[in-house]
Amino acid sequence: MTHSQPGLSRCKHLSATASTLSLVLLTSVWANLSDAQSESDAPWFGLPLPPAFQAHRLPAIVGERGPTPAVVPAGEEDNTELQGEIIWQDLEKVVAFSRQSRSEQEIGNGQLWGRISGFPSSERTVEWMVNRYQEVGIEQTAIQSFDQDSDARFWLPHSWEVRLKGDDVFGSGSQDIVLETAHPLFPSELPGGQLNGELVYVGTGSPAELAHIDVNGKIAVQHITPQAHLVFERATTVPRTRDMFARGALAVLIIVDQPGNEMARDFNNCGGPCFNIGGRDGHFLAAALNAAAGNGITEPLQVELSLETATCRNLSAINGIGVIPGTNSDETIIINAHADAWFDGAGDNGDGVAVQIALAKHFAKPENRPSRTLVFVASAGHHTRGLNGPSAFVRMNSELAENAVLAINIEHVAQRNFSPARSEFADGYREFIADSGEAPIVAGITNSAPFLENLFVEGVDRYGTNFVSDVSTMASGEGGGYRSMGAPIITTMQAPPLYHTSGEVIEAVSMPGLERMARFLAFFIHAVDQATREQIDP
Repeated sequence: MTHSQPGLSRCKHLSATASTLSLVLLTSVWANLSDAQSESDAPWFGLPLPPAFQAHRLPAIVGERGPTPAVVPAGEEDNTELQGEIIWQDLEKVVAFSRQSRSEQEIGNGQLWGRISGFPSSERTVEWMVNRYQEVGIEQTAIQSFDQDSDARFWLPHSWEVRLKGDDVFGSGSQDIVLETAHPLFPSELPGGQLNGELVYVGTGSPAELAHIDVNGKIAVQHITPQAHLVFERATTVPRTRDMFARGALAVLIIVDQPGNEMARDFNNCGGPCFNIGGRDGHFLAAALNAAAGNGITEPLQVELSLETATCRNLSAINGIGVIPGTNSDETIIINAHADAWFDGAGDNGDGVAVQIALAKHFAKPENRPSRTLVFVASAGHHTRGLNGPSAFVRMNSELAENAVLAINIEHVAQRNFSPARSEFADGYREFIADSGEAPIVAGITNSAPFLENLFVEGVDRYGTNFVSDVSTMASGEGGGYRSMGAPIITTMQAPPLYHTSGEVIEAVSMPGLERMARFLAFFIHAVDQATREQIDP
């Protein structure tokens, strides 16, 4: 079989050299207070400087109290393949593929890394998953290659920098500060040469705020405080950034209040060049602006941005397939976990991959062989435009798809629950801390079948899984690629603050949470396997 070519050869650099954008940041509120004295002669008004960015490090506090232990109902003691310690070993191997991507600088200079479809990191992960299917006892396996949509373009940043320029006017000895958690957003591009402009702070960028702020020819700084993952902020943040560009803004820097100091890769199509700024970096930037204004400093603050990008086309990727034939039926239950990820991707979707492998091992045991055929899909393309693993699976495996009674999508299911708890720093920055449980999990059931809904209710009582209480018909993520089959789709998915960020490291995952989800899903699949089609899809 011919696998996909390394993605780098399919990418066209849009910037042969990094372009520089010099942004002149001017304060206005206190412009008439030129005789005011600086609060401190120390560098940067005596503010605590942001910490250096550290890859592969958890940006939140876990402490010494671990998660609540997993519950093992009577009669399930022998299912040792579903133990958290066993599943964790596979999670470690999945995360290692991401770290290899960074060490080998698979994308640009290594500022961006992960298990990226269309690139060797994703192929290695899928091939490893298929090997695991075989090792746990699945005899029917396959690796299937598919191509990127002909009209698709995949934008990637290769290198970038956001540099706050120092000047003694901000305190003697104020040196340049590189905001290392800055992350460019698709499809940002910077014009060649230099571009000067005033900084204007716009708060959340709401219409009420912008009605009193002129952003024309200026650089807007937007400030958001996510309630959880940034996905919940897209509906407001992106339209507001686009509004700023429509009003003439030159660029937008989005301060994102998230744990510690991490890069956040979320928000797209902002209408112009946009960068997210991580929690501690953003806190320092806002504090510096406030201190300059409070001290009546009219000397312009300056920032230099650099950005080199590439656009990739004609990529290819691979899905991995493992089939456990049913003892009494050709009807199929599809169990999907996407293999690709941004950054370490321990939660999105390392934990889903590890849980899926545990389920493969469980159902490959002779005593657990199902009545219906189980199809395990290690899908690619979740984060790469123009590559959709589930859609490719349906297209390339018509018989398995046509016989499907249900598709199950396992997608970030065992991250610990983090929330802001207290100030850990003298400047008032609020750190995040874990509690004893996992982040809430949405259970999406596209047909709202009572039989399926009741299994999730029973799962809470039986295993202690933290499913949200409200019902949902969600089939986002990988689930959407299976809609063409016409079968019901089950989606299990968390939305905690760390996923899609560089802070989504293995320490963010709950070992008992892996076991809780594996045991619940094994229970769920056993029940569906014995149910009638009318129960599954009334």
